[in-house]
Amino acid sequence: MDNKDIIIAQKDSIIAEQQATIAKLTKTIETLLKRIQELEDEVARLKKDSNNSSKPPSSDIVKPKTKVRKRTTKKRKRGGQPGHKKHMRKPFTADKIDQTFEYELGGKDLDGLIALDDWYTIQQVTLPEKLYVVTEHKARKYFDSKTGRIIIADLPDEIQKGGLLGGDITAMTAFMKGGCHMSFTTIQQFFKEVMHLDFSRGILNKVTQKVSASLKPAYQQLTERLPDESYLGIDETGHKDNGDKYWTWCFQSPEYLLFHIDKSRGSKVLFDLLGEDNM
Repeated sequence: MDNKDIIIAQKDSIIAEQQATIAKLTKTIETLLKRIQELEDEVARLKKDSNNSSKPPSSDIVKPKTKVRKRTTKKRKRGGQPGHKKHMRKPFTADKIDQTFEYELGGKDLDGLIALDDWYTIQQVTLPEKLYVVTEHKARKYFDSKTGRIIIADLPDEIQKGGLLGGDITAMTAFMKGGCHMSFTTIQQFFKEVMHLDFSRGILNKVTQKVSASLKPAYQQLTERLPDESYLGIDETGHKDNGDKYWTWCFQSPEYLLFHIDKSRGSKVLFDLLGEDNM
């Protein structure tokens, strides 16, 4: 093979290598362009919000950064601030104190000291060891020899209707459920851990329903007063109960608040409670 053939062979080899390199680079560029397009699409999607699309405000992803105000004054120390009037709880009066313990010096500690009719006092509130009283009501049974029947002496109506829990604990249970929004499980745990009383959730639910029934006449009286009020503030808020949507209506008069739960948010509720003449 002469020199001319060698040079031609070398050129063909170089051209083949360059073509392979070009093909490899072309494939890499196509992959990168595809990835760039995917990233641009993702950025465009993330930039969409309720201001530049039909998306609701609740679906906004990109939110503006909140401006952080620079503190212009020194950080305040905890507790009362200089120049502020000191607020202290009023001590319990003598009729509210169950026990008093007095501590005095004695022996050599009294040398050179004159006892004053003045005391340094600390009042402390504690819980008694037992937080409840169990009262047993027994009605004697009698045998009627003429009829063969058993006759039981009468119990007071309030005892007969009260059941296991007395009026005060019944009211406290209803307050924890209604006023404190506690679940029956939490109320059950409170009685067990704090008061050492073991009540089922069924009993707690039963006494709560009993309180609701007792308040029904008073609630009805307030409902009937609504149309006659000179001023009412009205608002409603939605909530769910076992998956069903309900609305809690609030009617505020100068003297009381009344809540009404209804499946409707419409004006029908206002017509039913206030009457058409007041609308």
